[in-house]
Amino acid sequence: MRGRPRAALVAQVLAGAWRETPPPLDVSADELARVAPLLHRTGAAALAWWRLRGTALAGTAPVAGLAQAYRLQTLEAEVHALKTVEALRRLRSAGVEALLVKGWAIARHYPEVGLRQYTDLDLIVRPGQSAAARAALAAPPNLDYPVDLHDGSARLDALGFDDLAERADTVALHGETVRVPGLEDHLRMLALHALRHGVFRPIWLVDLAMAIETRPVGFDWSRCLGPDHRRGDWVTCAVALAHRLLGARVDGTPAVARMETLPDWLIRAVLRTWARGEGRSHREPVFRALVGRLGSPVRLWTEARFRWDRPIEATMEMGGSFDHVPRWPFQMAAVVRRMPDVFQALRDPASRSWEKRPRADAQRRE
Repeated sequence: MRGRPRAALVAQVLAGAWRETPPPLDVSADELARVAPLLHRTGAAALAWWRLRGTALAGTAPVAGLAQAYRLQTLEAEVHALKTVEALRRLRSAGVEALLVKGWAIARHYPEVGLRQYTDLDLIVRPGQSAAARAALAAPPNLDYPVDLHDGSARLDALGFDDLAERADTVALHGETVRVPGLEDHLRMLALHALRHGVFRPIWLVDLAMAIETRPVGFDWSRCLGPDHRRGDWVTCAVALAHRLLGARVDGTPAVARMETLPDWLIRAVLRTWARGEGRSHREPVFRALVGRLGSPVRLWTEARFRWDRPIEATMEMGGSFDHVPRWPFQMAAVVRRMPDVFQALRDPASRSWEKRPRADAQRRE
């Protein structure tokens, strides 16, 4: 008997894992052994250990490996905090205003600092200040830490930098003041960011579940969802998704009504990407990726299928709704929309080759 799919096991292991006292867990030792590599690969190992540490499986080899990930992430969390403080000091000295988003801004709500894996430092700076910010971060001594610098908030949110800054909260980190988006704005940004990337990292949905369950009394859902009905519905769908897959408590949220109409394809799409264990946000451009695999039909087919199997991203890219309509029209439209990028990728190498040709001809004549 094959047993439960690995992606479903990931969801079960992580359900409620962000809480101070996680709920009981019903998985076997064999199931845990099957899913442990996927938990490590997707950055969810420490959270899995937190969920399993008090169970009958605590003494097994897979849980020992998860505990190692937790200890490593605890050290990495301290490094991340120190690098965050240093980066913000540099920006402040250069007169650059910045907001810290995702990462530590949400991880500070977790029961333990080592439960949330970091991959980089996300900072939004005022539009037009990115050049000064990059210069400050690149100045010696070497910061030696990946920084994802956003020139304004356009890539993350429809609300402008000034509005986000006006509504931002100020929190302390190692004696320094750090500005983070207000809770309503941050929850919206977490939801939209996860959906734009197909929710391929389970930790992003855990972040959202944490933000929902730790929201204070008086949390303003109208501010969170914003005036754009379509974008507000995207956020509501993401919250409903956190409930369906991870058991997030959503009583008193707009997601209660949306759960009844959440499309099955959305659940399946997230589980497929979790089963693949992709684990990274930035892949090489589609044209380069496909051309680079022309010599291997199997790898080419795998890459092409992956590039096509992005119904969530295609829906958002085309401004669609998360409804029960088939997704292939959105996926086709997204492919057509990207065609100019493909033609540009084709043209650029050809242009470079043509520019080199007269020089090569001249050298042959000499």
